[in-house]
Amino acid sequence: MFKKILLAVLLLSLVSSISFLAAYFYLNQEGIFKSGLLSPRISQESKVKELPLLQYSIENLAQKNFEAKKPIKIEKIISNNPEKKTYILLFSYESQGKNISGALNLKLDQTSLIKPVILMIRGFVPLEGYFSGAGTKNAAAVLAENGYATLAPDFLGYGNSDIEPSNTWEARFIKVANVIDLLRIIETFPEIDLSNIEELPIKQIILDTEKIGIWAHSNGGQIAVSTLEVLGSNLPTTLWAPVLAPFPYSIMYFTDENDDEGKEARKYLSQFEADYDVFDFSLTKHLDRLNGPIQIQHGTNDDSALVSWTEEFLAKVDLENESRATASSELATQSAEKNEIKIDFYKYPGANHNLQPNWDEAIQKDLSFFAKNMLK
Repeated sequence: MFKKILLAVLLLSLVSSISFLAAYFYLNQEGIFKSGLLSPRISQESKVKELPLLQYSIENLAQKNFEAKKPIKIEKIISNNPEKKTYILLFSYESQGKNISGALNLKLDQTSLIKPVILMIRGFVPLEGYFSGAGTKNAAAVLAENGYATLAPDFLGYGNSDIEPSNTWEARFIKVANVIDLLRIIETFPEIDLSNIEELPIKQIILDTEKIGIWAHSNGGQIAVSTLEVLGSNLPTTLWAPVLAPFPYSIMYFTDENDDEGKEARKYLSQFEADYDVFDFSLTKHLDRLNGPIQIQHGTNDDSALVSWTEEFLAKVDLENESRATASSELATQSAEKNEIKIDFYKYPGANHNLQPNWDEAIQKDLSFFAKNMLK
């Protein structure tokens, strides 16, 4: 009897072992163990969260290959001044897979068909009543009269451009890439074909790729400085009443004026900071990539972009210059003077965000600045 019981136990154990092995083999072949369905905790821990906005960090944009594929296209005449022979033309270009429109200001006469170029980067302009060239039109007109070709992109969501990204952060960050794309197009396709506009007296101009500068106002200053840092460029740049406060402080500063006193904005920012390091997107944290020459003009009565932000920015630039001078002295490879971030700062007592009542003086300083740094 004992032998029969022992035999039955052994047979039962053998059947159980075979069943377990068969089940394991089946599940393993079906990929269930590999898929993690039997271990949801491990699956969740091993899954890496996607961070799509990191592509717009200053360092990652610096590593990106911006390749121009199509030239600027002239769409139509917006307006012209026959007496001065100046024109405002609507243009378009491709950036990050989307179409962006803008305003091209230039003087068309036979004296010079090769034009030095200034990119005009506007600040915030309400969408209601917006037109191509808004925020840059007056300065662009003076620069065009003095022989420059100015190009002011509308940015996505404005003018005849494609819609902007639905993500508010991406809509902000992508503007730097949009400016760099325009720069690359100018460098790659400097010949601007005007032949499709019959009314124009000249059928082609050439943009001088050796003479490119930047003019920017308000939040355009943030875009311009970020662009310079991404490129490590020394493009001559002049800034009017720029937003140079650290990100995201510059955004949050005025949210207390909202009906909810900034509650929703702070919530949205906290969600962003849960996934991203704001320093990756802040221009003040990448001054090691910045070069001059830069000119800044700011009014003390500016309540849209505080002059104290510019002064604090300049103090940080001074520290960066001291660091460069020390490193240069230790390495003895290049002079501190060559490596210095050169910034000229003009402060106008009582002037507002548009540099009134000193607008004429400010634009003349721009003409002198560009002549010194671009036309020499």
